[in-house]
Amino acid sequence: MTYTLFPHQEHGASFLAGEGGTAGLFFGMGTGKTITSLEAFRRSDANRVLVIAPPIALPMWQREIEAYLSTPALILKTGKTPIMQETDALVVSYAIATTRAAELRDWLGSTCSALICDESHALKNPKAKRTKAILGNAGIADGAFYNWQLTGTPITRWNDDLFPFLCRADLDGVKRRCGGLSFEKYQLRYTIRQKRQFPGARFPTWMTVGNNRTDELADWVYGDELALRVDLEEVFANMPPITHNRYEIALDADAELRAMLSDLKKMSLADIQQKANQKDPALATIRRRLGLAKVKAAAAEIAERIESGQNVLVGAWHTEVIDALERALSDRGYSTGIIDGRENSVSKQTAQDAWNAGEINALICQIAAAGVSLNLQHGGTQIVIVEEDWSPSIMDQFYARLWRYGQEKHVHVDTLTSSTKLDQALGRISATKQREHAKFNEIGRELNDAE
Repeated sequence: MTYTLFPHQEHGASFLAGEGGTAGLFFGMGTGKTITSLEAFRRSDANRVLVIAPPIALPMWQREIEAYLSTPALILKTGKTPIMQETDALVVSYAIATTRAAELRDWLGSTCSALICDESHALKNPKAKRTKAILGNAGIADGAFYNWQLTGTPITRWNDDLFPFLCRADLDGVKRRCGGLSFEKYQLRYTIRQKRQFPGARFPTWMTVGNNRTDELADWVYGDELALRVDLEEVFANMPPITHNRYEIALDADAELRAMLSDLKKMSLADIQQKANQKDPALATIRRRLGLAKVKAAAAEIAERIESGQNVLVGAWHTEVIDALERALSDRGYSTGIIDGRENSVSKQTAQDAWNAGEINALICQIAAAGVSLNLQHGGTQIVIVEEDWSPSIMDQFYARLWRYGQEKHVHVDTLTSSTKLDQALGRISATKQREHAKFNEIGRELNDAE
């Protein structure tokens, strides 16, 4: 197979294949991070590569490695799949990598090797088992000469998402800038924290509720050349546009939900926003009930677009809402597919293929589960959001399933909202985070362009 690299991919490959150690390829969604990293491997001194990725992406990585590098790639499908020492390319999920960390570290360390972590924001929690197993002391990364972290959304929530990456990429910098090597000291410098008393808990808990010193953080990551950033609209000048609209729809609310929403009206938007940031369980219940109350009107909106000749990619959050939308659309006689956290990688691939072949009128997706490693640009141009995620970066990842390289038409995103204070607060949270994330990425682009 013949590949023609774009200038940003050439630059990215040279950057990754440089001096070794940890480097971030924070290219925007749809810009070709996979091929860039494989070209970097080809240019480097490494002769063995391990790719850790979400389950849905494993077959894609296997295909691309075998086509681009002309070498067999083995997927470790279970915790017992044997690793042959003559194998030079392994592809594994984060879950299996966690359970086989020592074995994979030793396999990498037996020669000059490269570790590629795809969708590396999966390693944002320094206390998680997989983060420790992959990036921690004596973790998998210790066996690799090259450690490449790939993500279009290095910050999905708050600035502390970057702490594990920075500990690998610039440990001395963490100590110097934060006054020591601790997650808490990093949070004190780059985030805003508040205490919250959870029901039944003896002591209050610190919660991250905002960002701090984002300009300084971006200058550190990009100015010190720890990572590269480009976005889709920068590198593909002729990309078709993407349009966002918000439409208020009626709710099919029962008496209990109406009472909940009535109580919510008595709260200020700031109070609702704070409870949302603190993951208040009562608010989470209202959010789920609100999603179900949108299903009837949402199905009518989706049906209207299907009748006009468009296949529709539908985004929701709760599985109950996804199932209700699927029933409502199937009852109208439309062909549907589902991609969510309950589906295995084979089912997701089948749904992706059917969508791109034009065989599905509505592909209903859980936004987080479908936000990575899915190429859906050939199946349609219309997105309808029934439930939004709190993070604009997660939403951008979902939009990038259609709005990515290879899309030839204008993409339309319609978000179905309500007049409730919860939806208003969600919009405010999203807008605030969007400004912070955009600031971080914009500094990265400017610093990379200045080189």
